[in-house]
Amino acid sequence: MPSTPEELTQEERRQLRRAHERLRTAAQEVQALVATDPIKNRWEPEPAPPEILDAARRELQTAWQELTRSYRELLGWEPPTT
Repeated sequence: MPSTPEELTQEERRQLRRAHERLRTAAQEVQALVATDPIKNRWEPEPAPPEILDAARRELQTAWQELTRSYRELLGWEPPTT
């Protein structure tokens, strides 16, 4: 198992990049559903249906788990604890 980022192969770097992109996309989707500001004199955002929010939340959690698993497997890093 590599212990530093410099030791990662091209494929391992791609794996980490995909995991980061998945997490970023999932976070943006959740943000679009829950933190959209109204546009003055144009429209008010509609609340997202609960099943859509649940699906977005699950994807966000899954993406985070994938990212932390990738770091653990590839670099031996543990996710931060709260």
